[in-house]
Amino acid sequence: MKNKKEVGKALGRVASGLFVVTAKFEDNEDALLASWVNQCSFEPPAVSLAIAKTRPLRLLIEASDRFIVHVLGKESKALLKHFFRPPSDSVFEGLNVGRGFHDIPVLNDAISCLECELKGSVVGGDHVVYVGEVVGGKMLAGGEPYTHVRDNGFNY
Repeated sequence: MKNKKEVGKALGRVASGLFVVTAKFEDNEDALLASWVNQCSFEPPAVSLAIAKTRPLRLLIEASDRFIVHVLGKESKALLKHFFRPPSDSVFEGLNVGRGFHDIPVLNDAISCLECELKGSVVGGDHVVYVGEVVGGKMLAGGEPYTHVRDNGFNY
């Protein structure tokens, strides 16, 4: 690739939101901080989600065919900090957690959540891209969504 440094800067300017994705299969549940979530269909409503191949949450999504996307707000600093370096014991410890469809954890302090059923996936380099049909959702704490850009498009 020519001008990798410049390409990295340019790619980093692609703005995205910040989200927490939760999933559950049987007694196992997990969550992760994600930035690569986008609406990808109006009818049926759907979102795309990219997760690094090494993340354990992928296994829960693939086993259950379900996940919940939580939109973080500009004022969601506590959630952002919590999921940037989650505790090793219980990822949900100390959080205001409810339950969504199929008993998947819902972060009540996010501004909104989208309940999704997995419709497909494709490997895209070092990430897997999932498409989830939005089958439910609601506003939670409300507020404006958090958006950000990266300094370098080649790493988080």
